[in-house]
Amino acid sequence: MKLNIFLVMSALCVTSLLQAQSAGITFKLGMGEQKADAIVFKKDKQKISGIVKFPGSADKKVKIKVGEENEKYASKDLDSIQIFDANKKLSYTFVWTKTKVYKKKGTEFKTIDENWICKMIEGKASLYIGGEEYGIKEVKVEDEKTKEKVKEEKMKVVSRDVNHYLKRSNEDYPVLVSMSSNALSAGYNAFFREYGVYYFKDNPEIAKKIEDKEYKYDDIEKVVALYNVKPKKQEQKAEQKSEVKATKTKATPKAGSKTTAKKK
Repeated sequence: MKLNIFLVMSALCVTSLLQAQSAGITFKLGMGEQKADAIVFKKDKQKISGIVKFPGSADKKVKIKVGEENEKYASKDLDSIQIFDANKKLSYTFVWTKTKVYKKKGTEFKTIDENWICKMIEGKASLYIGGEEYGIKEVKVEDEKTKEKVKEEKMKVVSRDVNHYLKRSNEDYPVLVSMSSNALSAGYNAFFREYGVYYFKDNPEIAKKIEDKEYKYDDIEKVVALYNVKPKKQEQKAEQKSEVKATKTKATPKAGSKTTAKKK
C-alpha cells in the first residue's frame, strides 16, 4: 500500500508541473524528433498550420513556425494539436486537458490541472501518454501478421516518468491507470494491478488477466487494443440485422407498382 501511495505521489508531481529529478539530473534516453507538420486548434475555433515543436506536459506556450515566422500561443488558449507524418497522415493528437488520479479504487478522484498529454490510441477507451517531454523515436514493435520485430517511428515520452491515461467517451477527463519509467521499473506492476483491474472491470477476461499478472504495465497498448475490439456476438448480430434489412428491401415491391397475373 505504501508503494502505491508513493507511485501516486510521483504521478502527481509530474502532472503538477514539478520536474522529476534524481541527484539533480533529469533522465533522458535520447530526445528523438521533436518537431513535425501540425495543425493547432484554438478554443476560439481558429486553426493554424505549420511546424510545431512538441509541447512538454508543463509548457505554458506552444511554438509553431508558420512560413518563415516563428509564433507562440498560450496553452490555455488551445484545445489540441494534430501531428502529421511525412505522408500528411494524422499520427498523434496532443490535448491540453485536466487529468484524474484515483484516490482509491472507486469513484473518488483527484483532478489535476491542465497539461499536455498525447493520444496514442482512439477507441472505446482512448489511450494517452503523459510526461515532461515527447519525441518521435525509432522503436521495435511486433508485426501483427509475421510476429517478427520490425522498426517503426513512434511517439514516446523521452523524459524519465511515463504516465498512461485512459478515457471513455462518457468520462470527463483521462484517468491515470498505469505508469512506467525510462529508468527504474520497480513497483509499476503493483500499481497497474490495483487500478487496471478496476478500470477494466466491465471486461472480466481482461481484468482477470491483469490480476493474474498475465498482463503487465508494459502491455498497456495491447490491453487497450483488445478492450476496444467489438465482441464477435455483437458483430454477428449487426451482420444478421444487415442481412434481414437487405432481404426485406428486395422483397418489398416498389410503391405504385402492380402485379399482373398471367392468363392461362
